[in-house]
Amino acid sequence: MVNNSIILVDYTNQLGRDGAEIQPALKEAGRKRFTPIILTTATTICGLLPLTLTGGGFWAPMDWTITGGLMVSTRLTPLIVPILYKLIEMGSFIA
Repeated sequence: MVNNSIILVDYTNQLGRDGAEIQPALKEAGRKRFTPIILTTATTICGLLPLTLTGGGFWAPMDWTITGGLMVSTRLTPLIVPILYKLIEMGSFIA
């Protein structure tokens, strides 16, 4: 999730430096960076797949957990990151 978040935030910051407002920049970043996020996750899952399927007693459960976490975090990234970004940029996030 961290790599996916970095991809979204970095591109949103680039658009902001170019003069875009927060809301349109977040939408554009989500739209343009969706494919790289999916491809990054897919390559990681495909790399883990052989170990997951033939890994034995220790590696298989850990790999299933990592794969599940990647799938969930990839699904949540386009939802959570823009919300937090907007809250932080608008100054209404209380830490």
